[in-house]
This record gives sequence, C-alpha cells and structure tokens, in this order.
Amino acid sequence: MSVLKLFTGLVIAMAAGWGFYQRSRDEGRSEMPKRKPGRKTAFVEPLLLPFCLAALFIMAIITNGVSYTGAMMARLCVILFLYISIYYAGLLCLLPVLRRYISARACATLWLLPNLLYLTIYIADSATPPLIVITLPRQWLTVFTRAWLGGFACVLLWQFASHFRCRRFLLQNAAPATDEAVLSLWSCQQVKHEVKASIPILTSETITTPVTVGCFDRTMRLILPRHNYTQDELTLIFQHELRHIQRLDIRTKVFLGFCTAMCWFNPLVWIARRKVSDDLELSCDEAVLADAGELTRKRYAELLLKTAGSSKGYTTCLSAAAGSLRYRLKNVINPRKRSAGSVVIGMATLTLIMGFGTIALTDSGGTVETLIFDKAPAGNSVDRVVTNNWDDERLGYSGVYGWDERALTSYIASLQVKQVYVGNYSDEGLRQLYVDYGIKEADETVSLTRMELYEGGLRANIPYDDYGDLVYLLEKEIDWDYLESLLDFDAVNPDPAPFPPEMTMYFNDEINADGQLMHASKTVLSIESGGEKQEVNEDLNDVGTGGVQGYPLTQVRLYFSEEPSGIYRVKVENWERTESYFVSSDQLAENVLPLAPYSAHYTVYGSFATVRETVDEMKFSFDIVLPEE
Repeated sequence: MSVLKLFTGLVIAMAAGWGFYQRSRDEGRSEMPKRKPGRKTAFVEPLLLPFCLAALFIMAIITNGVSYTGAMMARLCVILFLYISIYYAGLLCLLPVLRRYISARACATLWLLPNLLYLTIYIADSATPPLIVITLPRQWLTVFTRAWLGGFACVLLWQFASHFRCRRFLLQNAAPATDEAVLSLWSCQQVKHEVKASIPILTSETITTPVTVGCFDRTMRLILPRHNYTQDELTLIFQHELRHIQRLDIRTKVFLGFCTAMCWFNPLVWIARRKVSDDLELSCDEAVLADAGELTRKRYAELLLKTAGSSKGYTTCLSAAAGSLRYRLKNVINPRKRSAGSVVIGMATLTLIMGFGTIALTDSGGTVETLIFDKAPAGNSVDRVVTNNWDDERLGYSGVYGWDERALTSYIASLQVKQVYVGNYSDEGLRQLYVDYGIKEADETVSLTRMELYEGGLRANIPYDDYGDLVYLLEKEIDWDYLESLLDFDAVNPDPAPFPPEMTMYFNDEINADGQLMHASKTVLSIESGGEKQEVNEDLNDVGTGGVQGYPLTQVRLYFSEEPSGIYRVKVENWERTESYFVSSDQLAENVLPLAPYSAHYTVYGSFATVRETVDEMKFSFDIVLPEE
C-alpha cells in the first residue's frame, strides 16, 4: 500500500469528517457565531467533479490535442463510472441501516462524496497494483466507449431538456407574490438564514406544493401554490426551502443527474437518484424540526399531507415523493435520536480514496516482444541501466555500467503483460529497474525507448507513438535474482558526465574523527566545454561557508576530487576583511596550507579539467575561528 496514498487519504478523511461536523454546528443555530452572509452550508460544492473533469479536458486538449485527449478522458470516465457504480450500490445496501443510526443530513451527504473522486485523479498514480483487473480488448473498448458516450450525452441532454421545460412551465404560470405579510415573512426568514441574495417569491395555481427552482442565487425562484397558508405554515415552508437553498440541494440533484448520465445503463444509479431526493427532504425535515415541540411536529406533518405534489426537473419542494411520505411522517411524529455521522463521513471518504486504483481496465495480453519491441525501431541496443532501491546497499538511484545485453533483453521481451488504459499502479518506494534502448548515430543516441520494471508492472515510453508513458501489468512476478545476475554493479562508468570538483580538508584526528574529511563550500565561477563558454547552473553552488570554530589549528591539508590544472591560489583575509595575502600551490608541500595565527577567511581559486573537454573555474571557501586567548 502506498504510504503517500494512505497518508493523503487519512488527511482528507479527517478533514471531511471535521468539515461536516462544523457545517452541522453552524447551520441554523442562533447560539453559534454568525456565518458570513451568503455562505452556503453544503459539505462540498456539488458540481466539483464535473467542473474538475471539464477543466482537465480543456487542459489536456491544450497540451495533447483532441484525439489523444478524447481517448484519455473517455477511459478515465469509464473508470469513474465503475467506482461510482460500486459506491452507490454499496450505499444503497447500507442505507436502511444508516438511516437508523446516523442523521438524515449525514445520509444525504454520503451521496455527495463521489465529488471527492476529483482528488484521486491526482493521487492515483501512487496506487499499488490493482485488486481487480478487467480485460477489455482495444477494439471492443472503442465500441463500448462510443456506446457509453452516446448514452451519456442522450441522458444528460434529456435531463436538461426536461428541467428547462419544467422551469418554463412553472414560471409561465406564476406571478409575483403581492401579499405584504407573506413577503415580509419571507424577507425576515432570508435574513435569519443569512441568505445574501434576495430570492423572488411567486405564486401559481398549477402546483400543489411549494417549489424552489434554479441552481444559482440569481436564477432561483420560490413558487407557492395559491393557498391561504397560516403564518405558522408559511414559516415552516420557508424554513424548509431555505435549508435546501443553504445546502445547495438543487445542485446536488444536478450532480446526481450527472452521475446517472455517466452510469446510465446501471439501474442501481437510477434507484440511487430517487433515494437522494428522499434523503434531501428528510434532512431538511430534521433541520426544521430540531428541538421542536410535539405541536409543531403535528402541524408540520399535516402540512406535508396537505401539500403533497410532484417534483420534476432540478427542483426542490416541500412534499413530493408519495413513496417516502409515510417514512417522513413517521420521523416527523416520532423522531429517533441519531448520531451526527461525522465518523461515517470520514470513513466513507477514506474508503473512496483508498479504493480508487483497486480496479484496472486493461487491453488483452501479450509479450513485451510483440507489444513493444516489434513496434519499436530496429537496431535498438541497451544504452543505459539504472536501479532504484535495489537493496539495502543500493538505496536510491544508482547507475549500472555493465550488463549481459542479450540475456537482459531476452528476459524483458519474454514478460507477459497487459496494457492499462488509465492509471499508473506503481509505488516508487519499491525496487525498480530502468533500461533505455537507443540507436547510435554519430556517437549520439537517437530514437530512445525507455522502460521501467517494478513490482507488478512495466512502464514504457516508445518513440513511435505520441502517447507518453504506457503502463502494463505483469502476469507473473519478476525474477529479481535472475536480473541481478545479469548486472555488473562493480563496472566503472566509461563515460562519466562532467561534474564540478569538490575540495575536502583534513585538520587533525580530533576534528576529522575516523578520518572523515570536511567539505569546503564550492562556487562554480565559469564553465568551458570544447573551447566554448557554458551557462553555469547556480543550483550546483553551495549556500554559506563552512569551517571550524574554537580549535587552536595551525595547518590544513587540502584534497581535490579532480587534480587542479596548474597552480591554484589561496586568498587569506583577516576576520574584518581589511587585510589579505595570497599563497600559491607551488609554495605548499603536499597541499598542506599553513593557517594564519588569527581568525581568518580562506578562499581557494583554481582551474580544473574534468571529462569531455570540460574546464571548471572554481572557488572554494572555509572559515577558521581560533579560540580567544
């Protein structure tokens, strides 16, 4: 299991549980600190996942083009479809139990948690090998993807068309409310619930239950039946609908509509869509009747029966679903004490995040020979081998400069693999072997095919395509012992890359315990390669100056990782840098530098020829602070 993924999941899960708890405390409690006017109390923005996918789609088009982006996004959406379907199926099974023990608001919030899957898109690359592998040959994937996209578009368009038709019908048959008492009460309730925008209130003869329509404050309308409600009834209606508004419940229904379109051929998601509406109404009932007396509860139950109606499109209403009305009335009259549900929210969040990556969608299998080598350019040979976390003695990245090329290539080519459509499924903390294949032209490597072997998988970047890294799952475990027998870890690098030289120092056995040399700070002044000046990488320079303080030192022996080209010079400055003198290397015996009898700054200037006709002009610095007399 990836430590990064587990840590990230725990952090997000605790944040989710705490955030839900805070939202529940803040909402509608007069004794709590006032919220910022207009601030919503939804646990999470209901349209977060759709917005994230749209942004990802746009960025991918800009980066990779339309054809690659379309295929990538389609495969990602198929994976999301699988996880959302499984999550909602599990939630449907657990819902009867959850409704008995946790608050209705927590039950309603659980339907929103797939929004957090947008986070897993960015951390799924650190997933461990999947638990379930679904094989779908590429030719069938294309057919499936097109059928799925067609259904997704049809269902989404149908929902939007139904909603706008319903909205047009509601508004065409409604007129602005004119009763001053109703308008005044509505205004007072909006202020009490800290709704920043003034939402218009309309009346209509074509509806039997109060309805709120509109996803955003500027498009939102509350429509009341033309009925003589008492002030108490209006108060309960307004409180109920304002809870929907505060919690962005209409957008929640839009999100569930998006999930329904994404999982259009899964009947469980269509059932889940109806259950969400029930939980949203139960949640508002629970909020309105918190700490309410028996008389208020009876009035509310009578109001539900009197205003039963229907809800179409993306709307919320007081009493719509006849199938859930009995259950709602039972909870209104005989409420049960339930836990807030923060722990359940956190656990569900952790399950979603840790579960993402456990299912892999792959192409049909084959060998590396047929899937990669046969399609790569002819004439490839091993150009570079690197290991990472190979064993306790070779932690981190380490170059290997000797190998049995024929046996190594033969073993890699024989591996049985399946290409993964979406996901990485690697853990960088495990053992890895990097093998680069290239073609040499005029001593330069061209057409590089890069391969990475890790526990359970293989990643390849091949020059004949534009798809970047291709990820494959291995059907058998890697024989790491055999691979180690093919590598010569003692071979010397035949062509080392130029690197700035280092200077180390030896003072005495007390300072240089166990013979450990002390490093001086280095600064690259200039680089020349092949007779041409090169740009200096400032990251190679050290920040600050090292040295020794509090020891009565008289000399230091200097060591260099590369032999100086000619004579080097040492500048010695007093501590105030008001006086100085120079010592050249031809005045020193075996690079032993006599130290000044006072605290001083020492700077060594020299020229060093390394490899590939590279010459570095260097400056090394250290300070010596002698003890006070």
